Amino acid sequence: MYWGYKFEALSLLPRPWPSTSREEIEQREDDIVDNSAQYCSLCKTGIAGASMIIGGEVDGVLGYKPEDPNEPARWVELKTARRPQNDKNIRIHEKKLLKFWAQSFLLGVPKIIIGYRSPDGILESLEELDTQRMPGHILRNGRFIWDGSLCINFTGAFLEFLKKTVGGSEGVWRIRRAARSGIIEVFKVEETGTGQVLSESFVGWRTQSSAASGVDGNQPLP
Repeated sequence: MYWGYKFEALSLLPRPWPSTSREEIEQREDDIVDNSAQYCSLCKTGIAGASMIIGGEVDGVLGYKPEDPNEPARWVELKTARRPQNDKNIRIHEKKLLKFWAQSFLLGVPKIIIGYRSPDGILESLEELDTQRMPGHILRNGRFIWDGSLCINFTGAFLEFLKKTVGGSEGVWRIRRAARSGIIEVFKVEETGTGQVLSESFVGWRTQSSAASGVDGNQPLP
């Protein structure tokens, strides 16, 4: 984990290059590693019949932040990995690529940069990946193949099932998949309340907003 944060510290600047001092640029190697500096990407999207608002951490922007809100964000995600040397390593690495792709695809991140390191944490090479093209690349060249379309279709089917099972009901539900299990469980753990997942201030705001719009404020929160 430390090597990953160190890679981010060496790769990113707090401001665009012309606005950053020479001292800030050259002292990055000695900066204290920090995981608190980040962007948050908020996306409204849909998979199958489910619409969602997703929020997630993004490492940085490439070059500059567009001033036009209609221009796509130039997000970039930074990852580190040990370059695979055998079939076992390749299998592990390609599973990591699936996670890298899913995270960036859902948040609208167009580019992933992977820093390949030695066993001692020394950066040896870089690889830039286009998020949209990753599934096709894996299908053509991967040893242990995963299919992006299959992942999206499965997610859509699961979200549809979740809406039918949980939608409109009171209480707190849990989604669970045990390690190395092929079964996803959905079950209720509390008959009422929000399980402290939602703050009281949010629940109050949501109730007031529903009342102001003419919606029954006693309806379950979506």
